[in-house]
Amino acid sequence: MIVWGSKGEVAVLEAEEHKHCPVCEKERKFLVQLHYKVSHIWYIFKWISAKQYVKVCEVCQRGEKLATKAVEERLGKPPIPFMSRWGWAFLLALVVGIGVFGSIESSQRSSRVQTLVASPMKNDIYVADLASLLKSPESSVMYGVLRVRNVSGNDIEFDAPRVTYSKLKGATRDLSGGKVSSPDYFDGTIVFTKEEIERLQKAGHIHSIDRN
Repeated sequence: MIVWGSKGEVAVLEAEEHKHCPVCEKERKFLVQLHYKVSHIWYIFKWISAKQYVKVCEVCQRGEKLATKAVEERLGKPPIPFMSRWGWAFLLALVVGIGVFGSIESSQRSSRVQTLVASPMKNDIYVADLASLLKSPESSVMYGVLRVRNVSGNDIEFDAPRVTYSKLKGATRDLSGGKVSSPDYFDGTIVFTKEEIERLQKAGHIHSIDRN
């Protein structure tokens, strides 16, 4: 669940001159303040979503808005905490890092699949979309787990799963959860040629191959 929100903050920059406050109807000290809003995701990744400089009475807090450019030219950058200003950059770095890691992992998995497809062995476990290999598939997408039963010449005989899924995570969950080790997980066999499996791999329909 994504937790997000925002919070208003006030920074006092300097005390200006004493002058008459029309609200208090007395001589008051006026302060230059920065009012800003910090938005966040998970209270860590923060950014400034709004800011406004004002000159206000220190008692009633009434006054006038100031031009941002003019104030910052005179006083410099505002004293906003580093993480409030740049916390969002860590989120960006995290997203980019996940993307790079995913790309590397995908490339390594694709290379492994290509290598193992070229030399199939008994008990290899394939996670693949089987729909493109079947003459009359029940659905346009059928992810399932196949186990190599036998390799004979150009033919590869697989143990066929009892169930297939419309999404990849169904098949990968069966594999990671150990369901494929159950005696009744597979139901019958199916035979494909090496050329058919290679076409499946080149089309990107084989997600992974496990070999113990």
